[in-house]
Amino acid sequence: ATDAAGREFFDEGRTILVSRHGAKILFGRKLVPHQEITIRCIDSGQEAVGRVVGQTGGGPEEGYQYGILLTDPDANPWGIDFPVKAEPEDAVGRTVMECMACHKRELVYLDEYELEVLEANHSLSRFCSRCSDTTVWKKSFGEAPEAEAPSPTPPPPPQEKRRDPRHELRVKACIRSPQLGEEIVTTRNVSRGGVGFESPKQYAVGSLVEVAVPYSQGGGNIYVPGKIAHSRSLPSGQGNFYGIAYTRGRNE
Repeated sequence: ATDAAGREFFDEGRTILVSRHGAKILFGRKLVPHQEITIRCIDSGQEAVGRVVGQTGGGPEEGYQYGILLTDPDANPWGIDFPVKAEPEDAVGRTVMECMACHKRELVYLDEYELEVLEANHSLSRFCSRCSDTTVWKKSFGEAPEAEAPSPTPPPPPQEKRRDPRHELRVKACIRSPQLGEEIVTTRNVSRGGVGFESPKQYAVGSLVEVAVPYSQGGGNIYVPGKIAHSRSLPSGQGNFYGIAYTRGRNE
């Protein structure tokens, strides 16, 4: 590929998120919209041609984030099986998991109980279509961050009409904000429509964020767009309880 100055380059990037149609990738150099690049996934060894849609964030110090669209709609350089059907109604989390027997990787939607088991044991028993058997599945990369001390129970949020049932569940999550950067938190509740958490940061109600539930350090996290729907001061005065509402479907 060539960079913004027209020079050919071969560089190692880092995927921020992937989908069946493209990815958000962090590069150490500037690219230009509409240019074509060849992507080679280290994990799968597969290649695909992509087109730069535009810059989505970053800068000289942390690297440049770009949205990349695959030119072949049937290409899958990630080696991940993306489900064709819509996200299940009871899904409250999503992550990339790997079969420990055959190393098949796939995007998995998690209900309340699966999410709780994964958080506690770092593995799940699932049926593998390649093995034709029930096998152990894990998130397919490095170590998870160290456990944090539990926080006091937050005050209940204001009464509101909820379309999706809320589950009191504490799992690691990552909140990304264009204004405040990344923050690793422990959820206080999760639902198909959003998530609740505590933070010392000052998120503005209505501001846009991205959320990964569950979250593990190193990759494989699936980020979902959302907005801060409400906030409430904690009795201790040390931060706020926030509610995030997802802003679109999560099966991409």
